[in-house]
Amino acid sequence: MKTVFSISLLMLLLLLTGDACGSYWFKVIDVSPISLTPNSETNFTVAVKGLGSNGAYVELVFKNMSEGLSVVCPKMIKYIFPAGITRYNCTLKAGDIAPGNYSFVVDVAALGAPSGKKTAYVDVLSAMNEKAIGDQLDSVSNEPSSTAQDQAKRTPAPGALLVIILALLAYWRMKW
Repeated sequence: MKTVFSISLLMLLLLLTGDACGSYWFKVIDVSPISLTPNSETNFTVAVKGLGSNGAYVELVFKNMSEGLSVVCPKMIKYIFPAGITRYNCTLKAGDIAPGNYSFVVDVAALGAPSGKKTAYVDVLSAMNEKAIGDQLDSVSNEPSSTAQDQAKRTPAPGALLVIILALLAYWRMKW
């Protein structure tokens, strides 16, 4: 009986340490379609999801911006709850650039969190096609999210396997 109590106490402590060392993981899950003309600006939204067990302050980082494009977000840092989705409202400004398709990378920066980037696509239309911007917004879509990759990362903490093994050992020991 003394060993069963010891094993049960050890399992309880292992469960508590699993909560103490939570994971920080955030991912950009959506960037709204962006269409504009040269020398103009447009608003777009970036959605970030908390996939870890803890929330944190997350900053948006824009990488690989083409020359002539710039992004402004009034609130670049927001608190994201675990399993919550937070939206950032941003503005893309285009200088005197040629019409065409452009892209840039939106990434997240949080202490202890891995990269959770997504590519955003920009359609720069000629000034004559200004009316077509509304039509483009309906038909433009960003790359599909990779649900297989998301499911592969949703695994239990390493301590969970040890707790299950110890519970089986305690059950086996109690039967004998």
